[in-house]
Amino acid sequence: MVELGSGASRNLEDFHLSRYACYLVVQNGDPSKPVIAAGQTYFALQTRRQNCKMIKYLKSLREDEKRLFLRNELKEHNKHLVETAQRAGVETTFDFAVFQNHGYKGLYGGLDQKAIHERKGLKKSQKILDYMGSTEPRPTCFVLPKRKKNYVGTRLIRSNSPTKRIMT
Repeated sequence: MVELGSGASRNLEDFHLSRYACYLVVQNGDPSKPVIAAGQTYFALQTRRQNCKMIKYLKSLREDEKRLFLRNELKEHNKHLVETAQRAGVETTFDFAVFQNHGYKGLYGGLDQKAIHERKGLKKSQKILDYMGSTEPRPTCFVLPKRKKNYVGTRLIRSNSPTKRIMT
């Protein structure tokens, strides 16, 4: 039984939410409400604990193991980013190349894919991500979820000029 603002009572059905659904409710809720504030604190602490475990695990690995582990993490992040970009309107190979090149510029201080290849001495057929040191993928893992978030609910269109973003 739940009491309504008018003083009346009503039976409401209980819902069982997944952990992720709870996270979304709490993150988008009003933090001035004690239950929301407690939920935000809980998820912040859990995230911190997971990050600490990950850092401890990474420190225990050799350099080549770190690179392989982080490269696999990047591979997963990139899959999700591609799906999000496609939903946002990046459809052709050319559009995705432009999209990806902007990502490289963000990570490498304005250098595009060609400049990064030259700087690292890579052949055109070699993938930049395969030749990153173990410290390079970390910022990438941090930036990719933010890039994905930027394009959720966004529609990208291509004009005669560079790809531009419009809201749908």
